[in-house]
Amino acid sequence: MQSSLFDGAAVIDLARKIGLLLAALPLLGSSRAATAPVTSPAMLHAAGGAVLDQTGQPVLLRSVNLSPWLVPEGYLMAQGSFAALATSPSEIRQRLVDVVGPEKAAAFWRDWTAAFVDANDFRNLRADGFNCVRLPLNARFITSRIEPGGVVFDAAGIAPVDQAVSWGAETGVYVILDLHDAPGGQGPFSTVSDVPSFDHTPRLWQGPTAAENRRKTIALWRALASRYAGARSVGGYDLLNEPALPPGVAPAELAALYNAVIEAIRSVDRDHMIVLEGDKYARDFSMIRSVADPNVMYEFHEYRMFNPQWRSPTVASLAQLLQLREATGKPVWLGEFGESSFAWQAQVVSLLKANGIGWAVWPWKRIDFGDALPVIEAIEPPEPWKRISGYLAGRRFSRKPSPAEAEQATSEMLVAIRTSNCRKNQALASTLAGH
Repeated sequence: MQSSLFDGAAVIDLARKIGLLLAALPLLGSSRAATAPVTSPAMLHAAGGAVLDQTGQPVLLRSVNLSPWLVPEGYLMAQGSFAALATSPSEIRQRLVDVVGPEKAAAFWRDWTAAFVDANDFRNLRADGFNCVRLPLNARFITSRIEPGGVVFDAAGIAPVDQAVSWGAETGVYVILDLHDAPGGQGPFSTVSDVPSFDHTPRLWQGPTAAENRRKTIALWRALASRYAGARSVGGYDLLNEPALPPGVAPAELAALYNAVIEAIRSVDRDHMIVLEGDKYARDFSMIRSVADPNVMYEFHEYRMFNPQWRSPTVASLAQLLQLREATGKPVWLGEFGESSFAWQAQVVSLLKANGIGWAVWPWKRIDFGDALPVIEAIEPPEPWKRISGYLAGRRFSRKPSPAEAEQATSEMLVAIRTSNCRKNQALASTLAGH
């Protein structure tokens, strides 16, 4: 197998802080596995249609999604803009560069990363009753180079992933690594796959670079698995977020890519659970029901606004997923749901608990949309941010801000996004934690 390359600047040492002995991260040129705490929590695995810990006890994953921590999504960051739903994370980043320049833009995203999530958030999530987070990742933002012969991680991009893994070990919170935006894009929706808003071609599947993008995806997962092979706080590897095969691409292509990625992962990590999402935005599992690896969990996504069967969730809404679990002997997990009323979210959790299915609410924290669409942590955006965020998120006819306006807005927003400054919905937190 090809060896993986790592950026030595990404080495972190949190052993003194969390009281655990961490192995040194691989230096550039090393092909050995990284890092990570090797004590509690125990390694998760799939068996007999359930998720189990190392002792063989069932674990019900009660989770939140940490977007837009490492993957900026326009609608989570800016109010009142339909365009924000169609703007890619890369476009948001580039617009800020266009206003303040690359150095100040990079500094803002580093500060955003430090402010949006910290160790206290993991402790508070655990205290509320959550035992897992799903961590969306963008291939572009965590690497500086992806080649079949080696992957170089970007030091600033991968450091918060390392931190999350360590915070998970410290607090007993599992971390599901979610490749939210794959090389080339796994679907046509810009917000979901980071394809350009002016060209929705999912180049993981179509175009002259499709084969190369699949090789990059395989190489990236091998490198991530090598990095976190010993990390017991990593709950699993979510290989592709909401894949959507375009017309003319055979469903077998998704299965073939998954099998190749699994083979690459297992060459460096035999233990971590693999999480597979179906085609059609994590709804169609017909092409991956016979995946050979036994340590697999299937992940589906449901939103009230997109699926009439889930407008009033009942056991009938779960029928196909329960059949999938029964037929394959592999667990199923609701990796995304939310963006609806308190009552609907509570109804979903109640249904899943009754059927032994874990969940991850989307999102944990975002711009405040009011009580009609509650989230656990609501950000109250400062006025300067309201004025520039429409431009960043692609709102039509929005005026490009001056550098001074942008610097004031970003400075105030970095204060607003700290969880201690958000409006917490404790009742929703308790409900979504399964109490």
